[in-house]
Amino acid sequence: MTVLLVPGRSMADSHSGYLVDYGIAIYYAVIPAEMIRGHLKEHPEAQMHGGVPDRPHVHHVMVALFKASTLERIADAAVTATVGELGLAGEQKRLQPFTVADALTYGNYFELRPRTHYRVRVDIKVPGLRNAARAEFEFRHR
Repeated sequence: MTVLLVPGRSMADSHSGYLVDYGIAIYYAVIPAEMIRGHLKEHPEAQMHGGVPDRPHVHHVMVALFKASTLERIADAAVTATVGELGLAGEQKRLQPFTVADALTYGNYFELRPRTHYRVRVDIKVPGLRNAARAEFEFRHR
């Protein structure tokens, strides 16, 4: 079962939402890398995923995962995201685990050009669960 959410207008090129698939609650967010570049170099978030790429139009795609029935955080998932313009294959990357506010989250950086409409697909494999979960949503970089 795949859940597709088509969001409304995003503010400041950030977008977030929540969906459930195969018993996994998926909280997702796409934020401009500039928000992370503002941290001091010693800050853990400034170092995640090898550091913030120094290119224009970079965004951080991230997800937090929970068992929907108990809201227990999932810390052992294999997570990938494919981000591409609508109708095109896109770029696939592993979403790497990192910690934000003492909570495990998964993320990576993607280049998202302005005035372009993207589809983001997140595939989640959790040990012990037969089916992989998938979340899809659209993001428009304004």
